[in-house]
Amino acid sequence: MNWRSVLRSVLAGCMAWLIPGMVSADHYADEESGFYVRVMNPWPVETKDSGGVLLFSDSPEYVKEHGILYSDVVEGDARIFYYHLNETGRPGKAAVVIRNEGDRRAKVKILRSAISRPSNNYPQVGKETEIGYMSMPQTEKTFSIEGGGGRVLSSKMNDVLLEPGELVSGIYDIRASSPVRVTVVFCSEYSDPVFFAETAKVLPRDEYALRGTFQGMNRTITAKRIYDPQKDGMVYIPIGDNKSDVYKMGIDATDGSAVQNYGNYGVRYRFEIPTKGKSPTHFLLSPLGGVYAGAVRVKHKEGIRLVETPTGKLYFGEKTPFGLPERYDEKMVFSRDFEFADLGLYPPYKGTAIEYSPPGASNLPALLILAPGEEKKEKKKEETIVHTER
Repeated sequence: MNWRSVLRSVLAGCMAWLIPGMVSADHYADEESGFYVRVMNPWPVETKDSGGVLLFSDSPEYVKEHGILYSDVVEGDARIFYYHLNETGRPGKAAVVIRNEGDRRAKVKILRSAISRPSNNYPQVGKETEIGYMSMPQTEKTFSIEGGGGRVLSSKMNDVLLEPGELVSGIYDIRASSPVRVTVVFCSEYSDPVFFAETAKVLPRDEYALRGTFQGMNRTITAKRIYDPQKDGMVYIPIGDNKSDVYKMGIDATDGSAVQNYGNYGVRYRFEIPTKGKSPTHFLLSPLGGVYAGAVRVKHKEGIRLVETPTGKLYFGEKTPFGLPERYDEKMVFSRDFEFADLGLYPPYKGTAIEYSPPGASNLPALLILAPGEEKKEKKKEETIVHTER
């Protein structure tokens, strides 16, 4: 997980130019370069967390020995997000084990899930996981565990091996009828993860402590007023800056210590952004922390679309000058320094919403940008939107 870039971004200097006191023009030409730039205003929003618990396992990120990576007991709705790289020097398995520690039968339903193929291409792992998770509808699966019994969450985990240097990531939304213990393990290629989890030791966190249990696995960010592209101009909403969008605090259940989820990895966001007026709205995603590869779902007037970020190549953001503004409550210039993924052009609709989750192996913060748009040819739309749900 490239959370290190998240931390460095918070401490870096300005990349975009803030314009305190500029109140008239919403765009201008840079006389030195001749490049046409626009001024963006922060868009007012309110935030609410909801849902069950998030179990996040990313420490140690680089696994050098076999053991338990994270473990906690859940009941009801929960999300499990894990991200680990094999540095043991031998092939091994990364698996999630579900054990019923009670006396009565427990039912577990997998509501939504995605798991990447093992790879040493980190952005590919993160993007593949996000595309799978954002792809809907998904078939729900239910299984039962007798009292005292256990099983792997998915049979794939027992069959797929990570070669040395390979990374794997997975995300599972589950619902448990009664308390069950969720344990993320890394074991040898010859081990049964279920039996291994019974006696294995808990591996110590690495120095960055990116694991824990976090209450409220979903975050809804709602615009405080309806956006009119012609009247409001270009605006932005920060994601993962730990100022406007605060990182979640939680507990490492293996030792009871307080932890912070730098980047809010594993949190599912829903941006509710109603629009109005006579013109369509152009939605963009711009990473400010470095390399970025993911996917989002856009609900609009005509349906729901899955958009890869970016479309047409694996990742982007590597050309964006490093750093971010120190404040997100002032005007900002959208210049040629910004890289962005085109999320599409959408007609006015009060139900416009974007579903998003920070991808593994990607860097934050990022900006969700709204801008006045003009109708484009259908060919351009097809280049931007990669999947349409019916």
